[in-house]
Amino acid sequence: MALFSRHQSSLDLHKEIGALRKEVAALGKAASRQGSSAYRDTRDQASDLYAELAERVSDALPVIRRRAHDFEETIRANPTRTVAVVGLVALTVAAAAILGSRSR
Repeated sequence: MALFSRHQSSLDLHKEIGALRKEVAALGKAASRQGSSAYRDTRDQASDLYAELAERVSDALPVIRRRAHDFEETIRANPTRTVAVVGLVALTVAAAAILGSRSR
């Protein structure tokens, strides 16, 4: 009788293991579907964001070009002031770098 109950327990254990394997496989498939869905949603959102950004940049480009042209004209009209401003900015950046390295 003990042999029969051990054999029955072994069969029950094999059935449970088989059921658990099926359940794990089903969970894996569900996780894969969720991951694919999340990837598609993220890809679509990124595509929409890129389209909106491209539209905004294309709208702003003429203004940026006009201001760059005005800036270039100002530089050509005032070369001495431009050199002075660039020199001042370079000194400021150098001073900030030196003081920043000393405080560390």
